[in-house]
Order: sequence, then structure tokens, then C-alpha cells
Amino acid sequence: MHLPVVFQYQRALDEFRREGREPPLLKRMSELISLLDLTTTLDSALPGEDILDAALLIVLGELQASRGVLLVRKPDGRFDFRASRGLPADAPRDLPAGSLPETALMAGETAPPPRALAALGLEVLCPVTKAGRVLAVIGLGPRAGGRGYGDEEMGFLRSVAACSATPIENGLIYQELQRVNQRLSVKVFQLRNLFDISRELTTSFEEDGIRGLVTTTLMGHLMVSRCSFFTREPGGSFVAHERGIPVDSAPFRLGPDEGRLVETLSPGPKPVAGLPDGPFRARLLATRMWVAVPLPIGGRVEGLFALGERASGRAFDEEDQDFVLTLGRQALAAIENVRLQRVRMEKLRQDRELQIAREIQQSLFPSSCPAVPGFDVAAASHPCYQVGGDLYDFIPLEGGRLALAVADVSGKGTPASILMASLHASLRALAGTSTPARLMERLNAFIFASTQANKYVTLFYAELDPASRRLLYVNAGHVPPFVFRAGGPHERLEAGGPVLGLLEDVAFEVGETSLASGDIVAVVTDGATEASSPEDVEFGDDRVLDALGVAGGREAEEVVTGLVAAVRGWAGPRGCSDDLTALVLRAL
Repeated sequence: MHLPVVFQYQRALDEFRREGREPPLLKRMSELISLLDLTTTLDSALPGEDILDAALLIVLGELQASRGVLLVRKPDGRFDFRASRGLPADAPRDLPAGSLPETALMAGETAPPPRALAALGLEVLCPVTKAGRVLAVIGLGPRAGGRGYGDEEMGFLRSVAACSATPIENGLIYQELQRVNQRLSVKVFQLRNLFDISRELTTSFEEDGIRGLVTTTLMGHLMVSRCSFFTREPGGSFVAHERGIPVDSAPFRLGPDEGRLVETLSPGPKPVAGLPDGPFRARLLATRMWVAVPLPIGGRVEGLFALGERASGRAFDEEDQDFVLTLGRQALAAIENVRLQRVRMEKLRQDRELQIAREIQQSLFPSSCPAVPGFDVAAASHPCYQVGGDLYDFIPLEGGRLALAVADVSGKGTPASILMASLHASLRALAGTSTPARLMERLNAFIFASTQANKYVTLFYAELDPASRRLLYVNAGHVPPFVFRAGGPHERLEAGGPVLGLLEDVAFEVGETSLASGDIVAVVTDGATEASSPEDVEFGDDRVLDALGVAGGREAEEVVTGLVAAVRGWAGPRGCSDDLTALVLRAL
């Protein structure tokens, strides 16, 4: 309803100005009309840039200024040229933070422009403040007719600033909400991509398939035409899976030395051109890579992405970096899971093979101890690992005689068990075919010819004649068996010769002993005598004799059980350090 009156006042003011006169009342009315137009413009539904441009035109028109600018503060402290009139085409688009006299501006005062704005022809600055914070700055150039900016013009500018403060603040809040919503939308999109790819990664069991899936996803998400994914291999090298690289480019691998260069890269994207000189940088430049993104996990670089330029030309921002790092860590975790699964499967296979080997080895031991007239016999073997290198056996001979053997192959585990099986077969084939001494010589020649130089066997071999209670024996480097006499001094069976397999030509001596009622012969391996306590004290020969003395009068099976229990109790929680075998022969 006020528009006709406004037009009348405006026409009258224009006539006075043409005549060189400007009555104060009409000037005040003109300023009020301009402020009304300004408020109406700021409250309109025009796009934000158009509102600010129209508001600046109203101010320029009222003050008859030749040029002007509206600077709006950005979140990082810089001032952006949001609207401008009459400025040169090469005028800057923003001002660095701290380039304006903010102390004066925050106090709500007008101030002369800094050098950068003065060079653009601006003469005065007026702040737009809210709650002690500078939201925007209005900059104006010289007025028409060479007139300056007096108190009345400054008062009008302050009124403009007061009217503009709330709309500009609301606009800034709206723009910030738009930025936040846009970032949230990007985050939601990224999270959906990461969720989808994580399901595919957990179902993939091939490392190369994981690398291919990740590089393809990354290229599609970031809109890049080339991508290389480097992952750490055992030994410190890095292998690359590449997409978008010319097919004539050979697969690229970083050796340990070049891999250590990658390990030294700090977190965050790195321009390829700024990487240290070397084959790695040369390769990336040759394949037109643009940025390298290390993937640190646990303080060490476990992988790296090399990316080409984006089709849009957009810079690599914080959201992109977060997506690349999250995707890369998921991929590295999936690759590690595949490797661990491969190790687990290999371990299961080895365990199964060891279990089969253990079953085969156990089948080589006698299924039961033989019944010998006038004697009680028992034996047991406990490998330190799944399979062991200890052996005991009972071999029936002609004339009712019985051969007893206890052997200990050097080493432990599978290699020792293989040699033990070979020795078992040879011993079974040769027992009783010649004298004990000649038997040992033939076994020595066989082991010397068929094993490595550092492999050997200790063997105690004896032939028992139950009728005469005589025991002929040969000790080839074995722990001397213990003879616990029921009513006399104890003794050790030491006659024999060196271990089997170390020397090519050796001779052996045959020993002999007679057993009276109650006598016990205990043949053990060094897993008993050398068993260590938690304080690293060996079980020793004396404790073996003590265990036999405590077991005196008991059956052979109880003697073996008691001896094994004594050794294990001595070793304590640390357990065995070698295979443990014991054979006991008790005269009834």
C-alpha cells in the first residue's frame, strides 16, 4: 500500500538532486525506502547469490557509489567475494584470513580497506556483525561527483549492516547445513559401498580376487581411470594389482629395499611427483599415476594405493581419503584372513598327516608284551611331539630266546620317526641271523650308508635265554641300562661300542649278565635321565635307581608306570624336552 507514496517521494528526491539540492527530510525518506527495499530483498525467496547481488545494488544506488563488494566470511576464516559490482575482471575471489582489520570491524566500526582492496578502488569498509562476530563486510568505492562518505552515509551503512546481519547469518547457517547434508549423503553412500564390498570380501578366498575387487570398486567410486594396489608380501616386498594400465606393462613388484621406502611414507595422500626418486616413483609416473595413499596399520605401512587423475578433475578431499583408507584396511584384513585360513588349512593337513604317522609308528611297537617263562616284561614310549625317534621291540628267537631292543634316534619329530621306522625294519630282518656283535656291525653299515652325516642312533640290544637266565647284550652308545639287584650291588650294562651311523668301520663287544629272582633290568632313553626340572636340574641316574628301588617287588608294568610318573613329576609344568622310553625286565 506504501508503494505510490514511495514513488512520489522518490520522484521529488530525484528532482531536487537534479537541481543540486537534497533536503534532509527527503534524504532520510530515501534512506528509509532503500532500507525497506533491502529488507524486502533479503527476505525474498530468490537464490542466495541473487539476493546478495540485489542488496548490494540497492546500497550502491542509494549512496551513488561507483563500485562495491560484499565479502562473506567462510568457515576457515577467509572472506569470499559473494557479490561485486564495478570491480576489474581479474579481481581475486577471496581474501586470506587475517587480511582485514578485524579488531576494528568486530567493534562494529567502519575502517579503511587494506592494500588488496584499496588496489581495487574501494575506499571504505563496513562490518556486518552478530553477537560480536564479523559475518560479512561491505566495501564501497568512490561516490559520484567526488563526494566523500560523511556521518550520514556511515550511519546509513551501519543501518544496512544491522538489517543484513540476521538474513546473512541465516544464509550462512543454511549453507553450512547444506554442506553438512551433502557430506552426510556422501558418507551414507560410502558406507553403503563399504558394507556391500565387505560382504563380498568375507566370501572371497583368493588374494588376487580381493585385490581386483578393491581396485575396481575404488576406480568406480572415485571416478579414476587407473589404479594400483600394492600389498606387503612375506620378506618385505610389495606386489601390485593394477587396473587401467596398458596391457604391455609387466607386472610390478617392489623388492625389500624399495619396499622399505614405502614403509617410510607418512600417512595421508602423497602427490606422486613428490615421492623420493627411485624405480617406484618412475613406475608410477610412467603409468600416469597422480596420487599415492599409504595404508598404515599398527604403525607400519602394510599397503598402498596409487590412483590416476579423476575424470572430473576434482581434488582428493578428506571424505575420499577416509573412504580409501577404510576400504584399503578392509582389503588388507581380508587378505590377512585368507593367508591365515591357508595357514590353518595347511596346519590341519599337517596335523592329519602327523596323526597318520603317529598311528603308523604306534603300529610298529609291539601290541602287547610277550609272556616269558620266569620273567615279567613291560615297556612304554612317550614321544615329545606327535611322532618320535624312540623305539622298543621284542623279537622272538630260536630256542625260546627273546631279543629285546631299545633305540633312540638323534633329533625329534618326523625326521627321527622316519629313521626309526627304517631301523625297526632292519632290526626285525637281521635279529637272530648272527651274533649280537655282528648284528650291530651290519646295522651300523646300513645307517652310515643311508643317512646324513649328522644322524645317528643309540641302541641297546640284548638276547635273553629264559632257561639259563643269561642276558647277552651290546650297548651301542645308549644310556647304560640299570640292573637293580634284589640283594646285592647295582650295576650298569656298558659293554658294546659307539653309536650307530657316525663311523663306517667299528667293532662291538658283547657283554653278559645273569639275573636272579627279584632282579630288575631297566632300559631307558635319555628322555628320562636328562629330563630337566623347572630349575634346569637333570633327573639323573641316581633318581632312576631311586625310582626302581621304590618299585621293588612290583610287577614290571607298575615299575614302568612309576618310573614315567617320577620323570614327569620332576619335569613339572614345562613338560618333556625329549622322547621318553622305558623297558623293564623283572626276574620272578
